Amino acid sequence: MSPLPAAAASVLAELTEQAGGPPERVRAKLSPVLHPWLRRFVELSPYVVVASSDGNGHCDASPRGGAPGFVRVLDERTLFLPEESGNRLLQTLRNLERSPGVGLLFLVPGLRETARVNGRAEPVARSDPRWEALPLDAGERERLAWGSLVHVEEAYYHCGRASRFADLWDTGRINRNQTDPPLGKRPAATAGGENHVRHGRSVHGVFGGEPVPEAGAVRPTG
Repeated sequence: MSPLPAAAASVLAELTEQAGGPPERVRAKLSPVLHPWLRRFVELSPYVVVASSDGNGHCDASPRGGAPGFVRVLDERTLFLPEESGNRLLQTLRNLERSPGVGLLFLVPGLRETARVNGRAEPVARSDPRWEALPLDAGERERLAWGSLVHVEEAYYHCGRASRFADLWDTGRINRNQTDPPLGKRPAATAGGENHVRHGRSVHGVFGGEPVPEAGAVRPTG
């Protein structure tokens, strides 16, 4: 089997030969700054996925959420991504220690389009003199331990084809999943990092950590 980079290069060459490069209208949407539409999208977004890498091909994609606009737009070239207390794995921060590159994918509920921002992340701790100048309220300034200044290198909107194909915001599906969750309670992790799963029937190809209740069954809370 060919090494993975060689395989990617081979497929890229084949597709480029068959279809050519991206059309000019696609190239035109790539921006080195946050233009007004992108800025407003970020201000409306309560959810972003942060992709990072340690520079050796080990990657991580991690979700962040908050009130709409929790990611601050400082100017057309800079975002501030606040970091709440999480599981303490600090995977993103560990990656940033080796490689500053990040990719951000912003979503707004109900909107098919997404906003993508690629750039370099600069971690900032509460002890940093710049902390007091960040546009945070008093509670955030005291609660948050760190965040990242994201220096924008490339930003653009992504059309809504993927969310349309997925019916991501289909209210009927959302209501059904809330009324009758398609997954059982998530399994508890062991000290070894593995999930010892006792499962019943499969759901969407995934097994839960306990028998999955039949449709309409009462599920334990907690």
